[in-house]
Amino acid sequence: MIELRQVCKTFETGAKEANVHAVRDVSLTIGDGEIFGIIGFSGAGKSTLVRCINLLERPTSGQVILDGQDLTKLSERELRGARKRMGMIFQHFNLMKSRTVYENVAYPLLGSKLSREEKREKVMGLLRIVGLEEKEKAYPSQLSGGQKQRVAIARALANDPKVLLCDEATSALDPQTTGDILKLLRELNESLHLTIVLITHEMAVVKQICTRVAVMEDGRVVEEGSIYDVFSNPQQPITGRFIRTTTHIDSVEEILRTNPASLGVKKGDIVVRYDCAGDSASQAVVSRLSREYGVDISIIFGNVEMLLGTPFGTMIVVFRGGEEKVAAALEAFRACANRVEVICRG
Repeated sequence: MIELRQVCKTFETGAKEANVHAVRDVSLTIGDGEIFGIIGFSGAGKSTLVRCINLLERPTSGQVILDGQDLTKLSERELRGARKRMGMIFQHFNLMKSRTVYENVAYPLLGSKLSREEKREKVMGLLRIVGLEEKEKAYPSQLSGGQKQRVAIARALANDPKVLLCDEATSALDPQTTGDILKLLRELNESLHLTIVLITHEMAVVKQICTRVAVMEDGRVVEEGSIYDVFSNPQQPITGRFIRTTTHIDSVEEILRTNPASLGVKKGDIVVRYDCAGDSASQAVVSRLSREYGVDISIIFGNVEMLLGTPFGTMIVVFRGGEEKVAAALEAFRACANRVEVICRG
């Protein structure tokens, strides 16, 4: 559905050395009906990249191909028609305050060939999809954040787009409302066969809804893959940083550095991080190896979740016992894991 070929975007400042290279040589392919995440910290270039997809920002170089059509080669008139195939929602909703919910959703239909009755049927159908039929006469100031974003989604769907671009669409919402909006987006993806591109700085959001993800840093895509592959085997330090934000493992490691005794860790213990996936995530590895090798293995942190239907877990465990027995148990541990990292010894 979407193909980016060596897309670059440079903002000129007047002095060549001060030019801002917001997007650098990005190539991506996003499949028809896919939910694709683009994640990065502030300034990574992800919002500029998504605006290059619908040419709200025209790339300095490279190609943007939508459903087989190169948008960079279209005239302004042709581009306006092509943009109707792409809806977009934003962090701060961008609703018109002086218009009702109904009027906001109907706005993209101005100039269409639909009759007044057909427009009403269309708008009310969209409000029904997002669960806001009863709010048609309300104004944005009378709505909650989640309701405003639902109106924005309905408006984005008015021209029956094939693609929905979401630029930090949940960043202004609380966790419960974020979950509701992500559930709605997943339902729209399935029922309307929408291709969704989700821009975010929150790995928890990507984990809930996306099938694949691209990680951006300094304008470049530094890592790309399925959610499962990226979570279970991150290749770049920045990807590991994002993943750690969803597991709260940093707080445990900080306690290990500052006050290990509060976690029951004693002198001579070996503390290990253990990542497991698939069958190994559901096996009683700790209790089995503890019995087989005659060592004490205690869990001080554990997190197991489902990624694309496959369990993935991270644990921090403490080994205690004779040196040779612990070494043998550690080797057996490595055979069961995706990754074993010794955090500290003694």
